[in-house]
Amino acid sequence: MAKSFFFFLLFSSSLLGAGSFSLDQISSSFPSKGFEDRIEFWKAIFTEYGDREVLIHDQNDVRLIYEVVRFAREVRDDGVEYERQRKELEKREKEFQRLFEEIRRYGYDSEKLTKTHKKIIRLLESHGYSPSSRLLRELGKNMRSQRGIKEKFREGLIRSGQYLSRIETIFKEHGLPAELALLPHVESSFDYSVYSKRGAAGIWQFIRGTGRRYLKINRSVDERLDPLKSSEAAARLFRENYDTLGNWPLAVTAFNHGTNGMARAKRRFGADLGKIIQQYQSRTFGFASKNFYAEFLAAVVVARNYSDYFGPLELASPRQYDTISLERSHRLSHFTQIQGLTEDILRDYNPHIRADVWQRSKILPAGLEIHLPQGQGEAIVAALETAPAATSLFLVADNGAMGYRVQDGDTLLVIANRVGSSVSTLQLANNLSNPDRIYPGQFLLVSEASEQPTQYRVRPGDTLIEIAIKFGTSLRRLQNMNRIDDPHLIFLGQVLLIP
Repeated sequence: MAKSFFFFLLFSSSLLGAGSFSLDQISSSFPSKGFEDRIEFWKAIFTEYGDREVLIHDQNDVRLIYEVVRFAREVRDDGVEYERQRKELEKREKEFQRLFEEIRRYGYDSEKLTKTHKKIIRLLESHGYSPSSRLLRELGKNMRSQRGIKEKFREGLIRSGQYLSRIETIFKEHGLPAELALLPHVESSFDYSVYSKRGAAGIWQFIRGTGRRYLKINRSVDERLDPLKSSEAAARLFRENYDTLGNWPLAVTAFNHGTNGMARAKRRFGADLGKIIQQYQSRTFGFASKNFYAEFLAAVVVARNYSDYFGPLELASPRQYDTISLERSHRLSHFTQIQGLTEDILRDYNPHIRADVWQRSKILPAGLEIHLPQGQGEAIVAALETAPAATSLFLVADNGAMGYRVQDGDTLLVIANRVGSSVSTLQLANNLSNPDRIYPGQFLLVSEASEQPTQYRVRPGDTLIEIAIKFGTSLRRLQNMNRIDDPHLIFLGQVLLIP
């Protein structure tokens, strides 16, 4: 059951100028003048409204908040509830569009207007609008819903303790303002293993194409998920953005919209981001891009003054570790047989190692960098020197392609099921006209160079949660990657992308 709190929303006075940090302290690099309303909006989203609360508002003037819808249930990890709430919000938005259209038809001083109509008019007038027919038609098209992320932001603050100080050091070494290290609060809430629906990954949410410019991404490794290596890449991208665009408001916005897109906007409208937001028209320059800089500034204020918004928090302890580079391939068991070193520890310290390694090959390939608990690196290297050479049914090339050595009793169908493929796909990849003509010792290409996340074909009896567990990921990430709202609605033969 959703409850509504209607009109004339005022942000809490505790959000205005709270705490010892002020944006005035960084105004030379990050000016906030002209963005005040957007900043206050996002501060409220970060600190006052949680997962069950959704604001229905105007996407151009975020002061115009028509309703706060409060739901009884959260939507995180619940695709069915998310879909139910999405439909409810669509109905609410259409209802407001109907009300705007009625005001436009009746006239704003008509006796036909209800109390609800008049509340809308008072809201508009309180923000300096004269409700003309043209304005009402335009506002009716500008409805948007924004869910609060108070709980998520708080969790991100706690997680940030693991790496934030080292990320700030990386940025300072590149001559960048330390505040940029707080952008993951906007991008990912410092979730080190997150994938988006678009396939963006890690705390900086690099898409694959951008990530490949700076980082190694193949079937064994995705360095977008390495907090420090991806932060090094982010620092380089920020430096390139700034050198190209000339100021930090544009450089920050380019992190979302792209350097080339912001360069085009600058050529047409100059270097003032406020002017660009008002005048630049582009299919891809929408609400997210227009608000990205203000979101960043709001996140900086909240993160620097977090105790004013969330009270005392015990941040995660800084993560310290040793890093070794493997001179030859090793079985996963070579590590887990070492006293005190478990697969769970290795996974926790190495989010950049992909599911293929943990779930399929069980081989850590030569050249792989592995993070280990601090102080254990030398001892583990010594222990590995006596380990036998690793052999596997699977071989992984540097470009992420995977091969499989055929065993006695194998059929192409058995192999296809084992690797989450199909007989026809394996036939095509290996130029096999007859699926029965394979032999022990033969190498088959079972996956090509990793341009997409690992794939899995749904089999009889599969459930989405079981698939998530099998590949060492979460139900939420699996749903997001495949745009599945209802985790119960998967079908036999469906191909899923595995983060």
